[in-house]
Amino acid sequence: MKIITLLLVNSRLSYREISNYLSLSVNAVYKRVQNLIDLNIIQKFTAKINPYAFNAIYTLIFGESKAENINLIASKLGEHENTYNIILSSRNYLYIGAQLKDIHELDEYSSFVSQIAKIQNPSIGLLHGVYYSSPKRYNVPRSRTIAMNLDKLDIEIIRSLNKDSRKSIAEVADDISSTSNTVRRRLNRMIKEGLIELSIQFNPVSSNDIFALLQISLSHSLNKEEVAQYIVNNYQPNIFFCWAFSNLPNFLLCYTWCNNMNELNSLIQKLKKEKVESVIADVLLKGLFYDTWKEKILYE
Repeated sequence: MKIITLLLVNSRLSYREISNYLSLSVNAVYKRVQNLIDLNIIQKFTAKINPYAFNAIYTLIFGESKAENINLIASKLGEHENTYNIILSSRNYLYIGAQLKDIHELDEYSSFVSQIAKIQNPSIGLLHGVYYSSPKRYNVPRSRTIAMNLDKLDIEIIRSLNKDSRKSIAEVADDISSTSNTVRRRLNRMIKEGLIELSIQFNPVSSNDIFALLQISLSHSLNKEEVAQYIVNNYQPNIFFCWAFSNLPNFLLCYTWCNNMNELNSLIQKLKKEKVESVIADVLLKGLFYDTWKEKILYE
C-alpha cells in the first residue's frame, strides 16, 4: 500500500527512489510493483494535464442509487465528458468524480447524475484538499493559466506518456521527434510546476483485501485539515488518503484498506474514539475510470 500511495502521487518514481522512501531493496520494490501489475491491481500508469492548471473544479457526487442495473447506469454516467471516476460500493452507493471546467457546469452535471443514477438529494462535495499518507508531496501548479505554461511540444510529451507514464525519455523523444535532453528538461519543468499529473489507475477489488470509503463527520470544534493530516499520519497504511471539501466543513472522505472485515471494524471503532461524530463505511465493489474533456485536448 505504501508503494501504491507513492505511485498515485508520481507514477514515474524510479524503483531506486521508491526503495529510498521505504528502506527496501530495489529488487524488492521491482518485484512488488510487477506483482501488483500481474494481479491487475495497478491497471495503468497514466500521465494527464493537471486539471488545476485549467483552474478546473474537482467535484464528487455521491448517494444511494435506486437504479436496478448499477453497471448500466455507470456506463451512461461515463459517457459524460466531465466524468472521470465512478466507484460502486455497498449500500448501492455510488461515488461519481467529475472535473468541471468552471462552477457554472455544476448545476447541469449534478442534475444529469441525479437523473441517470436515480439518486435523490445527492451529496455534492467541491474538493478542497487531498491528504496523502505518502511521503511524496502532490504538486499543485503555481500558475493557474494553462496557456502561459504549456505549449504544443509539452502537450505532445504528455500525450506520449498518457497511457504509459513510465515510458523512457528516449522512447518519448522518438515518439515526438525531439531530443532526449529537450524532453527531460520540459518534463522536469512540468513536474516541478505541477502542470502534469502522473498517477496510476488503481483497481483494489482485484485483490482479496477489503477496500472501503469512510464518510467521517467531525465535531464543529475540530479543524478538518488538521484531522485529515492526523488520520493519514497515524492510521497508515490502512488509511492512505483523505479528501476534504470546501462546501462540507465538517466532513472527510477517507480511502481505506484492510485485510478483512474484522480489521475494518476495528479501524472504525478506533476512529470513533478520535472525537468524530460518526463513521460510515462503504465497501468498494468496482472502480471505473474515464477520459474527460481534458484528455481530448491531448488528441485534438
